[in-house]
Amino acid sequence: MRTWPILGMALLLPLAGCTSQEDMALLHREITDVQRQVQQLSAATLDKNDLAPMERQMKNQTDKIVRSNADLAVQVQRLQEQIEGLKANLQVTTHQLQQISQELAASGAAGRPPRAPLPPVTAGEAPAAAGSPQVTPPPAAGGQPAATPSSAGAAETPGPAATPAPAPTTPEGLYQNAYQDYLHGTYDLAIQGFEEYLKRYPKTDLADNAQYWIGECYDAEGKEQKALQAFSTVLDSYPTSDKAAAAQLKKGLVYLKMGDQGQGVVNLQYVVYEHPGTKEADLAREKLRSLGITIR
Repeated sequence: MRTWPILGMALLLPLAGCTSQEDMALLHREITDVQRQVQQLSAATLDKNDLAPMERQMKNQTDKIVRSNADLAVQVQRLQEQIEGLKANLQVTTHQLQQISQELAASGAAGRPPRAPLPPVTAGEAPAAAGSPQVTPPPAAGGQPAATPSSAGAAETPGPAATPAPAPTTPEGLYQNAYQDYLHGTYDLAIQGFEEYLKRYPKTDLADNAQYWIGECYDAEGKEQKALQAFSTVLDSYPTSDKAAAAQLKKGLVYLKMGDQGQGVVNLQYVVYEHPGTKEADLAREKLRSLGITIR
């Protein structure tokens, strides 16, 4: 039994001798090539530790995109709210302007006499002073004074015919008639009446008002350039007038109506800075806010 291992070893020795050195070298090279390929594959394959930073970076970018979308949605919502606020402010401003016009109309209409025809202004007629009782008519042909309504009525035979309404003989009556025409929407007649007033009584307390309402009439007729000229005349000829703030405000609004936002904004800012505390300044500030311009 002990002879068998010895016999096996004796048989293997000749076989081992049959393996040449060349075969061993070839086998060694093949093993080396396999090892090199394994190393290359290992180097080309990403490790899990390399994937983790990439995953974190992608997650951070995703979170940023989600936050950006959320912020964008909030900004859009705020813009929509601001637009709604501007619309509401514009409606308030329009309503306030309408109230001012109604208040002016109501105060002007109270106690006003009915509309009467205007007497012509002759070349030899001197402007009457404020509060003058009557305008003296020009002399008739032959050098004799023209008959007054009372003397003419005395000479005529009394009859059932109604006596025509007398023409206004005071600055107040002339002004009130022109203002009534403005309230009734007969702007051409109103302009004629106010211009007549300015010709007759250019130094009275209502002269600046008459000039202002000429601008309002032109604005109502859609004649923006003439309206601007009329409002500018108020500011140039009557700088201390109580209508100065209103005239400056109207200039800004007319410029905006004409599409000249630059001049419109400048005039509205001037109202705020030069006439603080007035209703016109509040209206100008609201209008500027509706244009996206905030003034303290």
